[in-house]
Amino acid sequence: MDMNEYTIGHMVRARLDDLRAEAAVRNAAAVSGSAGRPLRVTLGLALIRLGTLAAGDAGRPLVARSS
Repeated sequence: MDMNEYTIGHMVRARLDDLRAEAAVRNAAAVSGSAGRPLRVTLGLALIRLGTLAAGDAGRPLVARSS
Protein backbone atom coordinates (compact mmCIF):
# COMPACT_ATOMS: atom_id res chain seq x y z
CA MET A 1 0.00 0.00 0.00
CA ASP A 2 1.55 3.26 -1.12
CA MET A 3 0.93 6.54 0.65
CA ASN A 4 1.41 9.76 -1.17
CA GLU A 5 3.39 12.68 0.23
CA TYR A 6 0.26 14.75 0.79
CA THR A 7 -1.24 12.12 3.10
CA ILE A 8 1.99 11.62 5.02
CA GLY A 9 2.46 15.39 5.36
CA HIS A 10 -1.07 15.76 6.63
CA MET A 11 -0.60 12.99 9.21
CA VAL A 12 2.73 14.44 10.37
CA ARG A 13 1.25 17.93 10.63
CA ALA A 14 -1.68 16.61 12.70
CA ARG A 15 0.68 14.75 15.02
CA LEU A 16 2.89 17.81 15.46
CA ASP A 17 -0.16 19.92 16.25
CA ASP A 18 -1.15 17.41 18.94
CA LEU A 19 2.35 17.39 20.42
CA ARG A 20 2.50 21.19 20.44
CA ALA A 21 -0.86 21.37 22.19
CA GLU A 22 0.31 18.91 24.85
CA ALA A 23 3.54 20.88 25.30
CA ALA A 24 1.58 24.10 25.72
CA VAL A 25 -0.58 22.52 28.42
CA ARG A 26 2.47 21.16 30.24
CA ASN A 27 4.27 24.50 30.01
CA ALA A 28 1.23 26.31 31.37
CA ALA A 29 1.05 23.86 34.25
CA ALA A 30 4.77 24.25 34.93
CA VAL A 31 4.57 28.03 34.88
CA SER A 32 1.61 28.17 37.23
CA GLY A 33 3.21 25.70 39.61
CA SER A 34 6.67 27.17 39.45
CA ALA A 35 6.18 29.43 42.42
CA GLY A 36 8.48 26.98 44.16
CA ARG A 37 6.93 26.99 47.58
CA PRO A 38 3.36 26.32 48.57
CA LEU A 39 1.33 29.35 49.59
CA ARG A 40 1.23 28.29 53.24
CA VAL A 41 5.03 28.16 53.42
CA THR A 42 5.41 31.57 51.78
CA LEU A 43 2.77 33.06 54.06
CA GLY A 44 4.34 31.48 57.15
CA LEU A 45 7.78 32.85 56.33
CA ALA A 46 6.31 36.29 55.67
CA LEU A 47 4.57 36.23 59.05
CA ILE A 48 7.80 35.23 60.77
CA ARG A 49 9.65 38.10 59.09
CA LEU A 50 6.86 40.50 60.01
CA GLY A 51 6.96 39.37 63.63
CA THR A 52 10.73 39.76 63.72
CA LEU A 53 10.48 43.28 62.32
CA ALA A 54 7.67 44.19 64.72
CA ALA A 55 9.62 42.90 67.73
CA GLY A 56 12.64 44.97 66.77
CA ASP A 57 15.45 44.86 69.34
CA ALA A 58 13.16 43.17 71.86
CA GLY A 59 13.04 40.06 69.71
CA ARG A 60 16.82 39.65 69.52
CA PRO A 61 18.67 37.53 72.07
CA LEU A 62 20.71 39.46 74.62
CA VAL A 63 23.62 37.04 74.46
CA ALA A 64 25.19 35.92 71.20
CA ARG A 65 25.07 32.20 70.56
CA SER A 66 28.33 30.35 70.83
CA SER A 67 28.85 27.42 68.55
